[in-house]
Amino acid sequence: MTAPEPLPSDALERAVDAFRAAWELAHHALPRSAAVATASEPPPEFIPWFCGHTFLGYLSPARARLLAAHLAPTRMQAHRLDWDASPWSAPARSAALQDTLLGLRALGHLPGWRNEAFAFCAEGGDTPLLQAERAGFYFLGMRSDAVHVNGFCADARMWVARRSAAKQVDPGLLDNLCAGGVAAGETLETCLQRELYEEAGIRLRAEHLLRFRGTSEVGRVRAGGWHVERLHVYNLLLQTNEQPCNRDGEVQEFLLLSAAELAGLVHAEKCTPDAAAAIVQGLYAP
Repeated sequence: MTAPEPLPSDALERAVDAFRAAWELAHHALPRSAAVATASEPPPEFIPWFCGHTFLGYLSPARARLLAAHLAPTRMQAHRLDWDASPWSAPARSAALQDTLLGLRALGHLPGWRNEAFAFCAEGGDTPLLQAERAGFYFLGMRSDAVHVNGFCADARMWVARRSAAKQVDPGLLDNLCAGGVAAGETLETCLQRELYEEAGIRLRAEHLLRFRGTSEVGRVRAGGWHVERLHVYNLLLQTNEQPCNRDGEVQEFLLLSAAELAGLVHAEKCTPDAAAAIVQGLYAP
């Protein structure tokens, strides 16, 4: 079997440009612009919580009271919740929060336990303040990080994945070629390679054309909590004879769609909010 010939270095940009032009034409034909979720404001009754001066997230009043009762030393104030753990080390903060989450799980307050840790970094920083169970990030409103890959073809179509009906979040909706949360201690590159192989059966090779397209934040109410995810978006050009194949059971099927077809599905809210935002980021980031 001969190796595929390398594509011209500008082939990815040409495919993206053609897809973007068709996407814009499709949007003009729709009754209204397809709604794309971005980070907005949480419900007005939600309460911000802090560790020292570091903002951690937003909590519903019920969850704020629950955390105040189980995570020491925490103080409930008029319009905020303060966790007085800023002098502690990151491992000490991580252990205290993880113990609290385990306790809340035992009491039946924390569904969807994943046995997977996420890391939290303060805005503008890259040193983790703490790490804790992934489900706890969603429950407590802390921002998490994820990698999303837009899979383009040279004929200006895009591969998208339909999420498994068994997924806890957004079952059956359309997603990007692959998407997944960045685990604690994992680099973006490692996450990218892992998710591409697990979800789409693709191993990155030298002949692949890949470009980082920046970040986008999407905020929404999820399972009673306010969650913001920071999406690290990549565009990838697949070879002509390359077809994604799921390996981890998280994808029902893959669809190869034109820009007009995909714009219509985004417009009809058949895609996850994260996937819709990642598509726009991939098309329009400078």
